[in-house]
Amino acid sequence: MRAQRVFPEQRRRTRRNDKPRPHRMNLRLGDDEKAAIEAAATFARKTPTSYAADVVVAVAMNTLTPIPNTYREELRELIEARSALSRIGSNLNQIARAVNSGGDVTQEQLDAVLTRVGEAVRRVDEATIVNMRRRRPGTPAR
Repeated sequence: MRAQRVFPEQRRRTRRNDKPRPHRMNLRLGDDEKAAIEAAATFARKTPTSYAADVVVAVAMNTLTPIPNTYREELRELIEARSALSRIGSNLNQIARAVNSGGDVTQEQLDAVLTRVGEAVRRVDEATIVNMRRRRPGTPAR
């Protein structure tokens, strides 16, 4: 009597709602590239082939724009600076509310807010300069 093989549960292939893909392309990948695609596909709950095809087509058709790692750092910096400016705006509103209701605002409180404003503006300025240099051909980004 033959022993039954136990396979991990496989997802059933679902049909695409749009046109079928009759054309086939082959890719050659390194071990690290293959592992990265497999991990991303697992996270997206897709097969590696389906994930790779969807991403490649989206980039080629300009519906997805990949961001290089150097740009990601700049984007992260801009997001943090935006958050800091939002917090500063809240602080300014609290100070204005206190002043308008007859309360006192200390010089230390004003100095703290102005310091945070200066730091946030400096960070936004630096990220803007890096972005402008990147757009100018022949100029190093950093």
